[in-house]
Amino acid sequence: MNLRPLLIIPPIILGFIGFKMMTQQDQTLPPPPAESHLAVRVSAVVPHEVSATAVGYGRAEPVRDWSAISEVQGRIVMLADGLAVGSFVDAGTVLAEIDRTDYELSRQKSLANIAAAEAQLAELERQEVNSRASLEVEQRILAVAQAEYDRIASLVGRGTSTQATLDSTQKVLLAQTNAVTKLENTLALYPSQRETLEATLAVRRAELAEAERSLEKATILAPFRGRISAMNVETGQFVRTGDTLLTMDDTAAVEITAEVQPSEFVPMVTVALGDRFTSDTVVDVTKAIEIFTEAGITAQVSMQIAGISAHWPAEIVRLRGTMDSETGTLGIVVRVKDPMVSQRQINRPPLNVGAFVTVTFSSQPHPDGLTVPRRALRYADDGAPFVYVADGESRLDTRKIETGQVIGENVMVLGGLEGGEMLVLTDPRPPVIGMKLDLVPVEGDSPAEGE
Repeated sequence: MNLRPLLIIPPIILGFIGFKMMTQQDQTLPPPPAESHLAVRVSAVVPHEVSATAVGYGRAEPVRDWSAISEVQGRIVMLADGLAVGSFVDAGTVLAEIDRTDYELSRQKSLANIAAAEAQLAELERQEVNSRASLEVEQRILAVAQAEYDRIASLVGRGTSTQATLDSTQKVLLAQTNAVTKLENTLALYPSQRETLEATLAVRRAELAEAERSLEKATILAPFRGRISAMNVETGQFVRTGDTLLTMDDTAAVEITAEVQPSEFVPMVTVALGDRFTSDTVVDVTKAIEIFTEAGITAQVSMQIAGISAHWPAEIVRLRGTMDSETGTLGIVVRVKDPMVSQRQINRPPLNVGAFVTVTFSSQPHPDGLTVPRRALRYADDGAPFVYVADGESRLDTRKIETGQVIGENVMVLGGLEGGEMLVLTDPRPPVIGMKLDLVPVEGDSPAEGE
């Protein structure tokens, strides 16, 4: 049997199998690639007390100062022991005495003049009494002379007396009338003489008061407890009226005019007053302190000394009322009481005049406030603010929010967040919504459980 034609079949079968193997598509799919994760820094949004602050700077100045200006002239005969620049003196301390000799002599002279004027006034009063007594006598004599004249005139009329006798009697009557008239004129002058002497006495008494006042002015007393800031006099030096002898600062309190941007106070008042504060609120200078008090705004003065931070509580007392033309800042005056009293237990040294200090104004904390860092805030194309958050599956998401006042490095959130969200601080690139995130909590914070 001839099998030779069948030899072609195996190559055909092998070719067909090879063709099938070459043209057959591999149906096995490669495993899908692993989903990529983006590491981001996150912080939990937690309701907390929100307190706004504003910082200003200024120098400590005495609440009042006083200059001892000489009101009399003379030589300085005494200065208080240890009186020098920087020394402390108590109220009522005798600071200096001016030579009193000339003023004491003037006082003695005034006393002598007063005694002389009083003696003259007493003499005038005695003379007036004597003149009135003499007038009574002279008037009685005048009455007798008048009666005698009338009697002689009657006799002459009847022819029993002569005209010579009548003339003689009339002469006596006229002389007596003249004596009475002189006494009456003298008595009429006594009131004006008394007024003159009383005016002279008033002048002498004024001279005495002036001399005694000069004696008082010769002794210079400290009007309050203070610290000597300037000395311009020495013992034995001659001073004239109007010369400044020394200057002292009151140590009861110091005032600092803190230069603050007005816009920094808006967050504090807004946070403290809440809904009661509107955009229509007008901060009147005369009512500013009332507004600060109602808002619970407090002030604290601080200063760095040798690496130690010292703090003093302060009281807001007034506004300067004018804006600085160069910096545009508003001067707010605060007062620190007893600045020279140091407290070693809290590392607080005396607050000296001239010290450059920091004044921090703080509002009362607003409970359950929400804030986000300014660096986490983004803006859409239409200008609407939003933030990135990580959802419950640690995937990227967005939240549109309503922002409020800027407080330091944070921004108040008025809507869009309720608390508990995981805020993404890192700027994701590219920001693919829904992408898987590896959450890296910032220091002091941690993500919620299960994230």
